[in-house]
Amino acid sequence: MKKVIYISCLFLFYGCIFTYDPARGLLYVSNNSAEAVYVYLKYGDVDSLPLIPSAGLFTFIDVKMRDAYTIDGSRKKPRLPGNENEITLFIITEKMMNSYDLKEMHRNQIFAKKITLTKEELENRNWIITYP
Repeated sequence: MKKVIYISCLFLFYGCIFTYDPARGLLYVSNNSAEAVYVYLKYGDVDSLPLIPSAGLFTFIDVKMRDAYTIDGSRKKPRLPGNENEITLFIITEKMMNSYDLKEMHRNQIFAKKITLTKEELENRNWIITYP
């Protein structure tokens, strides 16, 4: 009888371990440049860098590193929140961040690169965005 209980428990745990899928999806941003960057993510197709009140709203990614944003969905099936179909990333180099204040970057639209991707493009890239 004990063997039957042990075997049943093993099958139960085996099924739980390999089917676990956390409730948050991840969007990875990799920095393959020679300089650290700051990334600002905005849902939707955004024409210009918005006025950002604090540098703390940027994600810092060092040289040859990557970071992850939590998004909706799960790890196996990430998705954009709500009815959003696009995301926009503004990449700002560390040199730019140290040379200009946030109001000046907004006023003069100072950033290294703007990346806008649709949900389909993100799926094709396995939810990984690489800069540059």
